[in-house]
Amino acid sequence: MTQGAITRVMIVNDRTVTRAGYESLFDKYVDFEITEGARDLENAIAGMTAAEPDVVVVDLPPHSFDVVETVRCLVSAAKSGIAPVLVLIDQLDERVHGLLRVGARGLLLSQASPAEIIAAVRLVAAGYTLALPTIAGAGIDRAVAAPDGCHAEPGAFCLEHLTRREADVLRLIARGLSNAEISAALFVSESTVKSHVQRLLGKLKLRNRVHAVIYAYQAGLVRSEAQLVQADS
Repeated sequence: MTQGAITRVMIVNDRTVTRAGYESLFDKYVDFEITEGARDLENAIAGMTAAEPDVVVVDLPPHSFDVVETVRCLVSAAKSGIAPVLVLIDQLDERVHGLLRVGARGLLLSQASPAEIIAAVRLVAAGYTLALPTIAGAGIDRAVAAPDGCHAEPGAFCLEHLTRREADVLRLIARGLSNAEISAALFVSESTVKSHVQRLLGKLKLRNRVHAVIYAYQAGLVRSEAQLVQADS
């Protein structure tokens, strides 16, 4: 996806009211367009063929039907051979590794905040693979929860090692912004942004940009909408 491009999103859920809720969420952002939703696998495959969405959000009720098989079929049906699928699941179980194995590009727990869902969709659309952030915190990626040399106890983070500008860049990465968008937001060159990203990844001992997103949420650098409401009350 390029800066200013519209991200086409298809929602797969068997409830009309849930699909409408997603449409209302994404309608708040000018860079998203919701294609016709899908209530089942057959409709989802047909929708992929007709609309060619940039991201498919699969949010299926527990035990409604096999989410791993659904994702496998979506990936197989994609014209390009790549289906950027973001899956919301209700709990961590054997499905996690199955979903990654069949080609899911993103995993998120279903209690994620709207801000986290928006950030995850933007990252998947940009070509990243991610597990945000409650999945990592529950043990799928301990390397992110406890970077080497950074802390020994859960909940301790090394943000004091970052400059103020590096922390700003990390916060914007977690919001799903590209380097070009961060450059515009901070009024610096894109090459400067790239340098900040490289330095903050090195300081925090994170492997890539995806892990930076997870780290930022776990460290509390980015707060969900629910947390912001609580803080204002």
